[in-house]
Amino acid sequence: MSEQQVLDCTGDPSNCDGGYVNDALSYIAKSGGLQQEAAYPYIGQQGACRGGDVSPNSAAAVGAPRWVNLNGDEGALQELVASQPVAVGVEADLDFHHYTSGVYTGSSSCGQNLNHAVTVVGYGTDGGGQEYWLVKNQWGTGWGEATYGGNCGMATYAYYPTMDSS
Repeated sequence: MSEQQVLDCTGDPSNCDGGYVNDALSYIAKSGGLQQEAAYPYIGQQGACRGGDVSPNSAAAVGAPRWVNLNGDEGALQELVASQPVAVGVEADLDFHHYTSGVYTGSSSCGQNLNHAVTVVGYGTDGGGQEYWLVKNQWGTGWGEATYGGNCGMATYAYYPTMDSS
């Protein structure tokens, strides 16, 4: 689905440096669904919303977004992720920005300042028994190898779309 459409059609049009998960999910629900990447390709910078230029894509439609305070309960996050991708807040400190490989665990104090969102798409355990979250970060394929340990605020808040219209 088109990340560019979300970028163009939510948030401040003069700044591509951040946004809000709830705004993105609300836009997708109200617009009738996102276009495919081929119809609205990613260009890497925010532009004018072309929402009126494309018809709604009901195959990518969602209902009202939900917000859940998980209070650090990783089991609750696992239950949500078992059904669908879930956006979560994390603390993206300097180490996080430079993460390249392995299971990222951050520092023991990481998670006090949630300032970035990633999408959790799965979870697992590596060969050494270390549990991890499988995440997608909008920073592109050059960031990390998509595995993430359990701290830095990962199980604090979750945002996800519903399939109903309530």
